Amino acid sequence: MTSAAKPSAPVDNDAPPKLEEGHRDYVAALARGLAVIQAFTETTPELTLSEVAQATGMTPATARRALLTLQALGYIGANGRRFVLLPKVLSLGAAFLSSMNLRDIVQPFLQEVAERFRDSVSLAILDGDSVVYLAHVPSRRRIAFRASVGYRLPVHCTSLGLALLAHAPKAQQNKILDKAPFQKFTPLTLSDADALRAALARALEQGYAIQDSQLELGVLSIAVPVRDPQQRVIAAINCSTETERTSPDELVATRLPALREAAASIEAAIRRAPALAHSITAAS
Repeated sequence: MTSAAKPSAPVDNDAPPKLEEGHRDYVAALARGLAVIQAFTETTPELTLSEVAQATGMTPATARRALLTLQALGYIGANGRRFVLLPKVLSLGAAFLSSMNLRDIVQPFLQEVAERFRDSVSLAILDGDSVVYLAHVPSRRRIAFRASVGYRLPVHCTSLGLALLAHAPKAQQNKILDKAPFQKFTPLTLSDADALRAALARALEQGYAIQDSQLELGVLSIAVPVRDPQQRVIAAINCSTETERTSPDELVATRLPALREAAASIEAAIRRAPALAHSITAAS
């Protein structure tokens, strides 16, 4: 007796293909333009042509064409020989936030936790070896690393990054940890792969990640994952405070239950807005 063949999975002919460079539908000029925009950072807000070429790996001629095109479109301006981003760049991120109603869906839950503890509270996703903030409620503390929507921080020294990476596939973890040792922002920053693997194992076992003076001395934070309806971790939320206000044990005792409650509320909201989950998953 032969067994019946298993039905094949339905094919979504409208789903966009996953392109790689060299594919006939891959628009290299568009990719280069976006790479030029991303070359401008907090530490390099102004760049010369040669610096843009070096940061993007392009030839000076290619970088020049991309810069001049972006300048003509109003995304980049010139300050003598140096180029700078213009406010129109914000429209790219605003399109994502407005189309997904992310602020309306997530912000009230973050705000409630922030007001209760007077902490900064954030939601972020994993993007390569960084975390990207998609929602943020600031505190009034004077800290060096003041986050905002669109802000990027290294995954290895943030509670958000540890919470997200702990639930990532092993291959993805190894790809990131193979880049170790990482930059040390303080004497306490975990920078080698073995120490980070141990931290990821703890975060996975406990269901939360905590960091103490990893990014800035005296700054303490705790993060929990946010899951989609299929129970995949697609984001994380955290509270950030100071060691002079709160001990790690008190942080776990007080903030952890509140964060888990907020995560559950966000997950319920995502179930009512599946497009948001799809967008966050695609972004990460």
